[in-house]
Amino acid sequence: MKLYHTETQEDYNALMIELEKKGYKWDEVEKATENNAWNVFKNNTVVIKVCDTDLGFASKGYCERFYIDTPIQKYKATRDKVTKCHDDAANAMKAFSAGGVSMKNDNNDKVNNPAHYTAGGIETLDYIKAKVKDYPSYVVGNILKYVSRYEHKNGIEDLKKAQFYLNDLINWMESE
Repeated sequence: MKLYHTETQEDYNALMIELEKKGYKWDEVEKATENNAWNVFKNNTVVIKVCDTDLGFASKGYCERFYIDTPIQKYKATRDKVTKCHDDAANAMKAFSAGGVSMKNDNNDKVNNPAHYTAGGIETLDYIKAKVKDYPSYVVGNILKYVSRYEHKNGIEDLKKAQFYLNDLINWMESE
C-alpha cells in the first residue's frame, strides 16, 4: 500500500492521470480520473493506492493515525511540456525586448486587435483558423468564457470580446 498526499486540485488531477495509466480504479470499477475525491478533504486529501489496482482516499489526519507504519508521500504535479514551452516563449520575448526589438503594435483597439496578437507578423486568430480542425467549437468556447466572466472581470470589454467572436464565427460560417 502507498499513500499520496495531494495539496492542490492540480496535484490530485496529475496523480489520477498517472494512476489511471497504470490501471488503477476506484472500487475496481470507476477509472481514476472519473472520481474527484479531492473535493471531500481538499488540501488534506490522501489517495490510498492498494496493492492490486484499487484506489481509496481519506483525510491526512486519518491516515496519520491509522496507517502509522506507512509513510505518506507528498505528490506534486510536474511541469508539463506545454508549460515549459510557454515559459520558453515568454523568456524569448523578454530577450527580444532587452535587445531593443519592439513587439509593440500601435493599434489601440484592445478588444479586436491587442498588440500581442500580431507579434511575429501573423494574426493569432488567422493562425488558429488554419490549424484548429473544429474552429466553431473554439470560438463558442471563447464566447462562453467572455459572457460568463464579464460581471466579475472586465465588464463591457468582455462582452465586446464575446461579440467580436460571435461576429467572426458568423462571417466564417457564411464564407464556408
